[in-house]
Amino acid sequence: MHELSLAHSILSIAENAMSGNPGGKITGIGLQVGELSSIEIESLEFAFSVIKSGTVLENAVLHIEIVKGEAECMDCKNIFPISSFATSCPKCNSYVVKILRGREMRVLHLELDD
Repeated sequence: MHELSLAHSILSIAENAMSGNPGGKITGIGLQVGELSSIEIESLEFAFSVIKSGTVLENAVLHIEIVKGEAECMDCKNIFPISSFATSCPKCNSYVVKILRGREMRVLHLELDD
């Protein structure tokens, strides 16, 4: 379950961001998760709920934005949506594609309570 490792990484990012503001409280975390990232959203939310107790994230809520997959065909240069890795270009049927979007996992922002 790599989602637990991801939850710990989110906690580490939050703790580092709050090191200069020891009294501040984080109320939310904005994330981008690509649909091709192999991240199970429910598992990530569960892992986050388990590790946040007693930390700067104790009252934080995850706000997750799903990034749709997008690929470019290396043969005909067509750009198209993709929801799995074994997808051919809809224009020329080539499987030689470059993933442009959909594999990311980013912490976009922290929401703080003054």
